[in-house]
Amino acid sequence: MHPARTYVSFLTLLTLLFIACGKATETATVEERPITESVYASGIIKAVGQYDVYPVASGLLQSILVKEGDVVKKGTPLFMIDNSVSGYNADNARIAMEQSQDKASSSSNVLRELELKLKLSESKYRNDSILYFRQQQLWNDKVGSKVELERKELASKASQTEYEALRNQYQQLKKDLERSRLQSSNSYQMASRQARDFTVTSQMDGTIYIIYKEAGEMVNPAAPVAVVGATGSFLIELQIDEFDIVKVKTGQPVYVSLDSYRGAVFEAVVTSISPLMNPKSRSFTIEASFTNPPDRLYPNLTAEANILVAKSDKSMVIPAPYLIAGNKVLISEKDTVSVKTGISNTEWVEIKEGLKTGQTIYMPLQ
Repeated sequence: MHPARTYVSFLTLLTLLFIACGKATETATVEERPITESVYASGIIKAVGQYDVYPVASGLLQSILVKEGDVVKKGTPLFMIDNSVSGYNADNARIAMEQSQDKASSSSNVLRELELKLKLSESKYRNDSILYFRQQQLWNDKVGSKVELERKELASKASQTEYEALRNQYQQLKKDLERSRLQSSNSYQMASRQARDFTVTSQMDGTIYIIYKEAGEMVNPAAPVAVVGATGSFLIELQIDEFDIVKVKTGQPVYVSLDSYRGAVFEAVVTSISPLMNPKSRSFTIEASFTNPPDRLYPNLTAEANILVAKSDKSMVIPAPYLIAGNKVLISEKDTVSVKTGISNTEWVEIKEGLKTGQTIYMPLQ
């Protein structure tokens, strides 16, 4: 038997034993009223598009070109890393590319000469083939000598061999020149890009919210140097337990509490749900957008939220403590009835089947 079912059966048996050993004294009436169900979540405030800025390469942080709170445009330089080695490599790559271009220019002359020889050889091969074909026709008509036929055949084959050799030589030289050009160009572009990578720029229009490092410190691609996000535009990033994630949908209302605004509740709406669960926390990440945001917000403020996942304006309900083992209710001091439940919260449980409005129910002994 499944452990969960065993546990529920045990609770039911234990409750019934309590009923048999004593009397239930408290009662309630099945009534109709509005009911809602919410899912709890916690998380932080983030700027829209917020991201950590990482250096592409390791090195000395030569200079920081912005300060916290600065508003920047996409492409604005943020900081520079000492790139003396990278610059040296870029210069060497540029020189190598220029030398390759000079060599290619010289080789191009050879290629043009070879192309001319190839055209002449092709013309000779075509003429010799025609002469051999005509000689064959004459021989078939019993005109001419066999020696002449064989001479024309040998000339045609020799022309063919020469033409094919020149064609292969031409094609190989052409491929070698193109490969050399691409290799030198790619090497130069890569070295230049690496040199540029030492100047890190903003990926978006936004605000510099945090700078973690100071000029003169060593940096590497594994540690962020700064945080950039949209200016004045924020969202809530929340963590939802795996047991509750199936209840959450985009568009559902969210009621948010912030430590920075004690006693206030702000409205938001679920905008996205991550499809991948975090295996360590066994939770899913969702995002919500404010519909009535606070006057001032900052990244990483702590947030708590209740997501409204179900609502009914009029349902048959009972107080939550009167439900036994999730599906039974006492209708007398000793008798129970099975019920089908719906929406529930800490105070109330919706009853879809098994009871009637106005019916008296009994509190199980604790």
